[in-house]
Amino acid sequence: MQRVLGLDIGERRIGFAFGNIMAVGSSIVVPGGFLEVFNDQQAVEQVKELAEEEGVDTLVVGVPLINNEENPQSKKIRKIAQAIHEALPDMPMFFWDESLTSVAAGQHLVDAELKHSGKSKRGRVDAVAASLILQGFLDSRRFYPGI
Repeated sequence: MQRVLGLDIGERRIGFAFGNIMAVGSSIVVPGGFLEVFNDQQAVEQVKELAEEEGVDTLVVGVPLINNEENPQSKKIRKIAQAIHEALPDMPMFFWDESLTSVAAGQHLVDAELKHSGKSKRGRVDAVAASLILQGFLDSRRFYPGI
């Protein structure tokens, strides 16, 4: 079994989700939660600690593209992801277009009647967005051996 960490990197929070890839090619993804961050260095340290504590094998980072083009936010996320990769140099890292995952995550929470106001809602949205990013990535690789 392979353990994958999906990240939805934002300005103040990083939503995360865990995925397990089974030998038969199936996967399961669950929202993990969110990290509150105040600067890029803290973000890198917290993700590194989380990945090491959870025995993660691979990272998937969501990047918001607009019409398949980079933008200021995607460039900032790639910069943080590069620093994370430097802190975890032996861990493979992949990027996945996260366009509209936060909107979809909010809708999932509304549908499940779990959406509330305030910080706890925003954190749940980030975690669900990370799970949608990771599930999309894993689904796209379902029929390929390994990641």
